[in-house]
Amino acid sequence: MKNSVIGLLALSTIGLMSVPALADEANVQTSEQVTTQIGDRNSSTQRTSQSNYSNRRGRSENVGNAQDSFQDSLQEGNDNRSEQTVNQRNSSRRSRR
Repeated sequence: MKNSVIGLLALSTIGLMSVPALADEANVQTSEQVTTQIGDRNSSTQRTSQSNYSNRRGRSENVGNAQDSFQDSLQEGNDNRSEQTVNQRNSSRRSRR
């Protein structure tokens, strides 16, 4: 009896290992920029451009998209200039076969 139970458990474990897993998809984009200016007439430009395109043709799993941007500027002095620009685009297309 023990041998047959162990045999069935081993067979079912091998059978489960061959099943492909359907996983959800997650796209994560992160950007971090820090500028410190000490003195006079300093100039800083920070730009972040993130783009994500996902084509979900014939797939049914979930898609998660996260775009994160952190920009920091510390200025001490006179006539300093800081410019910060963030451009984030996300496009997801889901169609049937």
